[in-house]
Amino acid sequence: MNGLQLRWRLGYILFEGVALSGISLYFMHFHAYILNVITKLYAFCWGLFSVIGVLVACLTFDSVYCETDRYIMKKPASIIGFDSAILYEKNGLLETEKRRYKFVSPKSIVPLDSIGAIIIYGDYDNGEGKSEYDVAILPLDDSYFANKDKIREYAKLYNMKFEP
Repeated sequence: MNGLQLRWRLGYILFEGVALSGISLYFMHFHAYILNVITKLYAFCWGLFSVIGVLVACLTFDSVYCETDRYIMKKPASIIGFDSAILYEKNGLLETEKRRYKFVSPKSIVPLDSIGAIIIYGDYDNGEGKSEYDVAILPLDDSYFANKDKIREYAKLYNMKFEP
């Protein structure tokens, strides 16, 4: 299920809800001793899973760069790595990964679905370890490569960087 996630961190909320319901069993008391031991052990395991889940949620939190009504651009959760961004398409409660962009920290995006391109306004790595603000037209989907002439004209019209 790589590239597919629940929107608004609903997966983490769902996990924590299940974990808390497992922890609530700790406060239940049964007449049979063995049943009490099993429920206490089960609740302890869910408590441990809950703590691990919170740690994983904190480590894998991917912040949002920018968003439109149909797309959302997020920063991937990584400890070591280059500036990059992941474009997700919103599909109800799901976010589906469309494309990854390297060496960019977007400020805003303008998707051009008709020609399969996206305009990204943001900071781009200049190759010397520093970043500079720039505008570029990059691929949104595979139709980008079939519409290179239209994209070239659009980039020339608005004075944008276009690399075929």
